[in-house]
Amino acid sequence: MKKTKRRPLRFLVIARTAPGRHPHPMEVALHPAGAASRVSISVGPHPVNAGGQVALSQVLDESLAGLSPSWTEEFDEADLHWVVPYLVRLQAGEDTTDEIVAAYTARHGKPPATMSQDRYGV
Repeated sequence: MKKTKRRPLRFLVIARTAPGRHPHPMEVALHPAGAASRVSISVGPHPVNAGGQVALSQVLDESLAGLSPSWTEEFDEADLHWVVPYLVRLQAGEDTTDEIVAAYTARHGKPPATMSQDRYGV
């Protein structure tokens, strides 16, 4: 049986923090794919960072209508609460990618960076 190689997922980097009030730099990225969306987070300086990738549903609360309390600190430190309404709609099956890019661009003066990652984690 021939194995097919999975293509890497395209992520939008929606937050990058610098060292400062939060003790470590942090990067948060989103692979927008409706209910199959993924969130990637990396915490710490590059050579020794820790990170993970989870299903978008794990970032949202039990009702899938808001942010899970377990992600509040990260979203506070990365100033990411603006994206939560888009994430809720994305989880519900809407394609909010263009809206997320437009909102990010309005906040930062440029579109979000992109990166590729293989799918991993839960």
